Amino acid sequence: MYTRNLGDAPPTTTSLATIAHSDSVRTGAAIALTFHGYRRTGSLIWAMVYGICGRIAPVVAVPVALAQGFGERKPCP
Repeated sequence: MYTRNLGDAPPTTTSLATIAHSDSVRTGAAIALTFHGYRRTGSLIWAMVYGICGRIAPVVAVPVALAQGFGERKPCP
């Protein structure tokens, strides 16, 4: 059982949401999705769009990139 003295700080917990929105995760997602966007389309503009999406919403953008086949070329219509 946890007992706390008057001078102790309260115990800290790190939730999954806190980790998913940390700066290091956002930066990693932006780098990975920039690579994915360039490999997928061959365009620097779309690579930057993918990277910005990875920076803004990594929780949504990374699963979408994985569903698209990470780094695979976009199929021609």
